[in-house]
Amino acid sequence: MALELKTPPTGEPLSLAETQAYLKTSDPAETAWITSAIQAVRESCEAFTRRTLMTQTWVLWLDAFKPDSAHLKELELPRPPLQSITHVKTYSANDVATTLDAARYLVDSASQPGRLILREGQSWPSALRIARSVEIEFVAGYGTAVDVPSALRQGMLLWMRLLYADKTWLFEASAPVPGLAEFNRDQLPLPVRALWDPYRLPRLG
Repeated sequence: MALELKTPPTGEPLSLAETQAYLKTSDPAETAWITSAIQAVRESCEAFTRRTLMTQTWVLWLDAFKPDSAHLKELELPRPPLQSITHVKTYSANDVATTLDAARYLVDSASQPGRLILREGQSWPSALRIARSVEIEFVAGYGTAVDVPSALRQGMLLWMRLLYADKTWLFEASAPVPGLAEFNRDQLPLPVRALWDPYRLPRLG
């Protein structure tokens, strides 16, 4: 299984203005750092929760349908919440692509992770090439910034504050904030993890 980002999000869950207000800074010299850090923290949130925050398009490649594909009637799609499936394509041994008729399957976007389910009487295509034989393009994400759960956004803001405080005393030679080193010692600060943990999904097999 391989997952490729086709269309990245057009925005971030946190705006520059609200993050600057939260950090209590309006220094133009810090704009580039804050903007970059917002993206990095959002990507860390997505990696930890195994979710997609802002609307984006992904392509999932499978080497084949499961060995027992005659009985397996559904596929789970990573990076929920699932919004829609753009297409499902299969590739023959001589690399000819065929688009699976959307009438043959049902899209379950309510489940997390979302599912692609074969309808009654349908079966998966067979006689496919040995690798990257199934291409599923789908759109995922909560939507815009206001649609992202508050706990995920608050965790991002908190981590931004910890990173900003760390950056401040490191580069301005001021005294370190008490306890800051302990918070930033772990790969994911514990207060941030407490906010994100309820949204973390099991890794897809």
